[in-house]
Amino acid sequence: MLSLFFRVALGIERIFHFETLDDPGFALLSGGNKVMSRSRLGGLVRAVTTAGVKKLMHATELWGALRHRMVTLSLDEHVIARFTRKFKIPKGFHTLRNKKMRAEKLFFLHWPEARRFLGLVVTRGNGKLIDRTLAFLRAVRRRVQVRQLRLIIDAGASATNEGLRRLDRFGKTVFLIRAPRRPGYVNAWKRLPRARFTPYEEPGRYKGARPKQIELAETTTTIRGISRPLRTVVVREHAVKGKDRWHALFVLHDNMTPALELLHEYRTRQHHEQGHRIGVHDLWIDTSASGYPKRGRPDRPGFCQGPLALCAWVAALAWDALRALGDALPARFHFAHPRTLRRWALMRDVDLILTPSHLLVVLASPARRAWLRPLIRRFNAAEIALPWLGGRRVVMGFAARGRTPSDARPVLPNAAEVCSGSAEGCGGVWC
Repeated sequence: MLSLFFRVALGIERIFHFETLDDPGFALLSGGNKVMSRSRLGGLVRAVTTAGVKKLMHATELWGALRHRMVTLSLDEHVIARFTRKFKIPKGFHTLRNKKMRAEKLFFLHWPEARRFLGLVVTRGNGKLIDRTLAFLRAVRRRVQVRQLRLIIDAGASATNEGLRRLDRFGKTVFLIRAPRRPGYVNAWKRLPRARFTPYEEPGRYKGARPKQIELAETTTTIRGISRPLRTVVVREHAVKGKDRWHALFVLHDNMTPALELLHEYRTRQHHEQGHRIGVHDLWIDTSASGYPKRGRPDRPGFCQGPLALCAWVAALAWDALRALGDALPARFHFAHPRTLRRWALMRDVDLILTPSHLLVVLASPARRAWLRPLIRRFNAAEIALPWLGGRRVVMGFAARGRTPSDARPVLPNAAEVCSGSAEGCGGVWC
């Protein structure tokens, strides 16, 4: 677990990179005197059980934060392409590659307001969004009591009328569903009278950009099998050049909220998409272990959720930890990407000094010490001990070279007397 967590947090792209990883600091972080080998780590990941991973996920989910609140959640599917030729696994539609290919799917439940992932389900490449949506709804009702649940779903849930009928049975849940851009739907939206549209002006895509002109109209859509027409919010975005862009939202179980507020609420889904982008490019979710057993039959390999779910969920936990780290830094780092936090705070040269009772981490450079010192002082006050290092306490500080601040306090002033000449070369450690 430590190896997987710090692999993601520190940006080690793939497990096979452990073959050449010999950093002593990473070895101590991951629970040993040396870095775990790639073969052992990969074997342990493939050997985890689905039941054990589900227990871990249930223990680390934060459903309690939703209790007795009116909360808006987002659910979407993300496809991990698999390029194997040996194993015949089901195909899924990969939106970036615009084709169906052998794949596996991650279904993340996201809380846009807090910008964190609440739940995860992994499936084969032919998993359906509507099936996972109903499963998540039952899980939320079983585990936590909310005042009102509002769920944002992509167009995959409205691809068929049967999917909309199944969602309509959850009468107490509000659904904001992006309507598919079928020619019949788009032509019906274009035939709406211009008098029904209300113009709005929104900020441009970037600071100083020209404001964006949109128009909103409300109509209804008849779905076979649903007794009442669905409330539909139609959005027309005026293009600077070329054709205008049309899209719409199906709204279930909410007839009171104004259309513009519904549109802004749906747009919070972008935090979910951004979180997935960070997961793919900064946390390496696409390099998660495969769900099909390598010892299975090539024509019917089976599917084991444990390894894939473990890697993806550990990445989600690491993202939450990095977000908390960013919140403890100056305001410009509050929503910083993992690569930014690694470059500015995590990837630093240090001297490791081992004493009979402490592990002393001495930062070689005092750069950016003004906003690192409060973090380091809180870390030292927590008195973190490493069980795999004989219970030694970890303390951090800066090397006493050059000018130190007037309020600096010494860290382990007797460290130089009980260990090697490394501490003497520092001239002491302060924070």
